[in-house]
Amino acid sequence: MILTRRAAMAGFAASAALAGRASAYPAPVTVFEARRILTMERALPTARFMAVSGGIILGVADSLDALAPWTGGSEVRVDRRFADKVLFPGLIDPHIHPMQSAVMLNLPFLAPDDWSLPSGNWPGTSSQQAWREKLAEMVRSYPADPLIVWGHHELFHGPCDKALLDEIAPDRAVFVWQRSFHEIIANSAALTRIGLGSAESFAAALAATHANPEHSSFEQGIFSETGLLLALDRLRGALLAPEKLDQGFAHLASMMRNRGVTTTSDMATGVFASFDIEAGLIARYFGRPDSTARAMLMPIAGELMAIDDIDGWLADKRARFTNANVGLDRRVKLLADGAFFAQNMRIAAPGYSDGHEGKWITEPDLLRQQAERLWDAGFSLHIHVNGDEGAEVVLETLARLAPRAAQSVTLEHLGYCSEAQALRIAEMRSALRLMVSAQPNYIRVLGRAYAEHGLGPDRAATMNRLGTLARGGVPLGLHSDFNMAPIDPFYLAWIAQTREGIDGTVRAPAEQLTREDALRAITIGAAQVIGQEATIGSLAAGKKADFIALEDDPSQAPLDTLKSMPIAATVFEGRIADS
Repeated sequence: MILTRRAAMAGFAASAALAGRASAYPAPVTVFEARRILTMERALPTARFMAVSGGIILGVADSLDALAPWTGGSEVRVDRRFADKVLFPGLIDPHIHPMQSAVMLNLPFLAPDDWSLPSGNWPGTSSQQAWREKLAEMVRSYPADPLIVWGHHELFHGPCDKALLDEIAPDRAVFVWQRSFHEIIANSAALTRIGLGSAESFAAALAATHANPEHSSFEQGIFSETGLLLALDRLRGALLAPEKLDQGFAHLASMMRNRGVTTTSDMATGVFASFDIEAGLIARYFGRPDSTARAMLMPIAGELMAIDDIDGWLADKRARFTNANVGLDRRVKLLADGAFFAQNMRIAAPGYSDGHEGKWITEPDLLRQQAERLWDAGFSLHIHVNGDEGAEVVLETLARLAPRAAQSVTLEHLGYCSEAQALRIAEMRSALRLMVSAQPNYIRVLGRAYAEHGLGPDRAATMNRLGTLARGGVPLGLHSDFNMAPIDPFYLAWIAQTREGIDGTVRAPAEQLTREDALRAITIGAAQVIGQEATIGSLAAGKKADFIALEDDPSQAPLDTLKSMPIAATVFEGRIADS
């Protein structure tokens, strides 16, 4: 952005007027002026001026003169480029998988919902016939080899298995990645391509990964949940080619910057490759001098359980992979039940309407062992849990933990829980610092489909029970878990406030968030669920100078504006990002 001559002269004049005041602060200071600054601090919710130095906020105030303790005697520049804008804290998406994002952003999307990505616009396809026709067209025209297509969902697109893909693509290796990410379906040519062309080789490879044999099927060409790791391992060369990762990470940075996201946490470092490989790549891309976002690494519980000297492991990883923009806290990811978008979550009685059962990613006894050992080792826990049976196991596990002041627990996703469980979470929040990082796109994309198939209209309507949690005082964050939802926190806030499905129906309005709660869940609440509320999430003295400039005030803008809130600029630690 370029300052006009008039604005620049006004800034210099103000700087000169302030320079005569005494100050102990020697560094250059920039004072940003705005039409309004929404701080997301309840005690001081608005301001008009914000003093920044060295990437840190010195103070906010309603006048230049009030900032004199920081500006007097310092080199000061008053920056008025945002004088007609509203400033808002840098947005936080507390659950993105950067490696997964870099991989997925190179793939064609063929999903029930619309996607606008750096690779292009991918309109949603909601019928079986249309999905099969579009896949056939991709087989004929899309150049990638093998062809890997993301977004299939059986309730929209009909069943998919090896036989169907053989019919559509008899001579070409095709992998279909289910909308949940937790499942891949391969045709015969694809299985042969990855060395699993016989039932014997498939079974032997699956056993070698210690996957649950019930999670995958050679006859159907399906790799699901614990079996997914086998498919990812065999596809590593196709997915992690350097030129593809370069492009994928560039696309990720663009998406985050354009939608005002300045912080994320990787909720399972080491899914596609080892922890070291993924951490090294994330450190490389986010650690660049021109980076406009930071990322937190997070190991998976299964990896830490195999390590005797966890403190030594952490010290080694921090020394090798952290930098100014990449951190590694004493936090760990646990996984309870299966994927929500695949109806693999564990659902309590009366279960699923078609009689199928969900899947455990981690069997309950092992989950309890992981939680107890890692809690006792001083870790804060982030627990992937999706169904009410999964939630019951998790809550029973948490009830066995002794409260520790320096630790917290965050339930990740929490797609469906009962009202009684939501109230229990509220009751437990103080002792365990229990929080919820929710994925609100479940109600948007799946509300109608799950009402008709699997859950019934009552349970489907009460997915994402955020209103009850908010009324119970449970700290909330909203996340994309890209590509379960777009990297667009304002869009997620709009979903949480409206609960409007892709069919236009509003479900269970009592579970809507207020505008204030929705905005807190993408700023200070999102910071809290990843333990970063002391440094980011609001605009206050001592915090990082991460903020976005907006044409509209998100606390007052019409709902349609909030859904696709225009972002004029993203500022990371006081540095304005290039568009």
